[in-house]
Amino acid sequence: MNIERFCVKFLARPGTTLDDAVFIEVFHEWIRRHTLPGILLDVADYRHVPDGPGIMLITHEINFAMDYSEGGFGLLAQRKLGQGTTQQERILELVRATVTFGALLEADPRVAGQLSLEGGAFQFLSNDRLALPNTADGFAAIRPDLEATAAVIYPGQAVSVARLDNDPRDRLTLVVQAGTVDMQTVAGAVGALV
Repeated sequence: MNIERFCVKFLARPGTTLDDAVFIEVFHEWIRRHTLPGILLDVADYRHVPDGPGIMLITHEINFAMDYSEGGFGLLAQRKLGQGTTQQERILELVRATVTFGALLEADPRVAGQLSLEGGAFQFLSNDRLALPNTADGFAAIRPDLEATAAVIYPGQAVSVARLDNDPRDRLTLVVQAGTVDMQTVAGAVGALV
């Protein structure tokens, strides 16, 4: 399997009552201070789009969004460029970047205590419908790579990888689940920069 365009999403825990506007201020500051590795470009406000990407931090390599699509509010990261020669390496790299982003966001004083991301589960979304269609064959093709990557992310834990039952015209979405794990634990397992 060789998929270059994909996303991962970590959902927010229930009870998040944060005003999205705070992300605009946070992300602009991160650009000014070069808080994340890579080239941070811009902040986009898509709150007007129903079930859309919300507030986004656009970087050269990854688009990060405080997203409302695909089953709820959470942190979605869309890979545009990156390292990794195998699919497992590319998935792990995007998870590492997303967990770094999430841990920094949870710790930001403007957000702390108001946002908690579920570290024990994430979604994998294919952005390449030709190479990885939303079919049983597409699921079978990517599942081994997700299972192997999940073993690194959640060492020693029982992990399930299931296909989200969505419209076949939508992106193939898989849910990787390992139980109750916080983002700091995941950050340690994947070597996130926090």
